[in-house]
Amino acid sequence: MSKSPLEAFTTLLGVPEDAPVIIHKLDVLDWGQTLVFTGTADGQAFELCYTDCRELRWRVYVHEAGGATALVSFAAGRDQQRSPAQLLTEHFGLTVYYGSTVLTRKWQI
Repeated sequence: MSKSPLEAFTTLLGVPEDAPVIIHKLDVLDWGQTLVFTGTADGQAFELCYTDCRELRWRVYVHEAGGATALVSFAAGRDQQRSPAQLLTEHFGLTVYYGSTVLTRKWQI
């Protein structure tokens, strides 16, 4: 049985493995040293923050302005720039070497 390319991400959020993960916003801060992704998974809001980023590789797959994009594949990588995190969406691919990362569930009241 093959694992879902999003299994690690959905497990960390505590949502079903087949839940769609949608990225709504990306904030690039500190000249690219901090990346903050805001999104939802199965209705659960989250924020994924990478800090102390040292190397970023972007690939853009569409040439039109768009809003939200679905996360297709995710590999966590290892902190302290040991191995890169990899995110693939419908609109872009990102490989990032980072110092630390925090995935935060945003509770809705």
